[in-house]
Amino acid sequence: MKKIIRYGRYNFVDFRNLHLTELFDLSDVEIEVSYYCSGNDLTSLRGAPLTVGDNFQCSNNKLTSLKGAPKTVGGDFTCYGNNDLTNLVGSPHTVGRGFHCENNNLTSLEGAPKTVGGSFNCSNNNLTSLEGAPKTINEHFFIDKSLKDRFPEEYIRSLSDIKGKVVYL
Repeated sequence: MKKIIRYGRYNFVDFRNLHLTELFDLSDVEIEVSYYCSGNDLTSLRGAPLTVGDNFQCSNNKLTSLKGAPKTVGGDFTCYGNNDLTNLVGSPHTVGRGFHCENNNLTSLEGAPKTVGGSFNCSNNNLTSLEGAPKTINEHFFIDKSLKDRFPEEYIRSLSDIKGKVVYL
């Protein structure tokens, strides 16, 4: 039998700021609303839901990997502020809206989603490569201004079909 959470008390499942070191195992569950696990002490997303219909937030943890993240997220996927995160391996395959991986220690975009329905923000990282960037970004691509010479707009657009602007922050 398929396990589905259709709504939480406030139309989201909220595990924010609980000092969790691991997630409750919902890896075989589809959640139709948002799922929040930001502000904990998580080093892994093992146990995260299989799919999330709206937003998935795992920011401001101690993640070293995104392995275990949902395969599909219908809204925004937010993983900023994980200082030990160096790549995006384990990211959802598709994200319905924005993908926010700024303020980490990413050196590459390896493992990024193939399709991002909104904007893709990879600013404020230690990027030495953009290999692995999403194939399709339906809105804007955000990156550090200091990387403009290393990764000019033409190069970024050769990696990704970006419908919006390339924005150097």
